Amino acid sequence: IASLPVAPTSLINFGEAVNFPLILGGLLAVFGAATLAHLLLVSVSRRRREIGLLKVLGFVNGQVVAAVGWQASTVALVGIVVGIPLGIIAGKATWHLFASHIGVVPVSIVPMGLVVVLAVGVVVVANLLAIGPALVAARTKPGRLLRSQ
Repeated sequence: IASLPVAPTSLINFGEAVNFPLILGGLLAVFGAATLAHLLLVSVSRRRREIGLLKVLGFVNGQVVAAVGWQASTVALVGIVVGIPLGIIAGKATWHLFASHIGVVPVSIVPMGLVVVLAVGVVVVANLLAIGPALVAARTKPGRLLRSQ
């Protein structure tokens, strides 16, 4: 006896109740941006002497800003190179576990176009977050930066 396909109510109810992956992704993005901003602020404040030395040796404000921007880009790119493969592996494993428990076929699709857009967005946001600490580092006089604490 053949039966008609039945929509899994637990999956439908889960999807209707809350858009959990979008909310989780948004929260992780906010926490990641806050962590990067904190890292840049602390890095600039702890490297005051090195920034002062670079300014005494001839760095202009634009070069100080660029150095902080490169630091932000490097941190973002390392996070992308490590995070994307680990995220895809963890996402596929989690979906496979979840889908097998509710009785659906565990097929996962990774939209690589969206992954590339998000990776570029991470680098752009990292550099936007670097502007504030970079301007603070660039505007401070070398004498103040080199003064012992």
